[in-house]
Amino acid sequence: MPIYATLVYAETTYHLHPVLEDFEYLTEPLLLTLGSLPSLFLMAQSTALYLGIVRRKEWPHFFRFHVVMGMLLENAVQVMGTVSRWLPLSVCKGKFPMHFWTAIVVAQLFTMFECVRCALAGMYPEVPFISDAAYIHSSL
Repeated sequence: MPIYATLVYAETTYHLHPVLEDFEYLTEPLLLTLGSLPSLFLMAQSTALYLGIVRRKEWPHFFRFHVVMGMLLENAVQVMGTVSRWLPLSVCKGKFPMHFWTAIVVAQLFTMFECVRCALAGMYPEVPFISDAAYIHSSL
């Protein structure tokens, strides 16, 4: 889910649009499927994942940690998107905001892919602040 949210914001930066056009056959079905769901679905899904997986000690700690990590990264992407809507239009015009948001999206994508790489390799990723919060949540 965090990769979906990051791709949505990456597409709106238009700086990555030519790159994403090459991989449109991979991203378009996911974006269309998740975009057609009701707006409360993602919130209900997060609540169900937290209560059904993270809070249950029957699941291995490694799995619970990565579920919480994905949820926290998705929340970080949503906060960035919400904050960006509050900025006045005078701040959003020009080249600096375009380069700034492109850098933010690229950093988010690399963070997501690093977490996926660590999960597939059987390791715990070290993302500042988020890894500590995920460890605390999964150890409760």
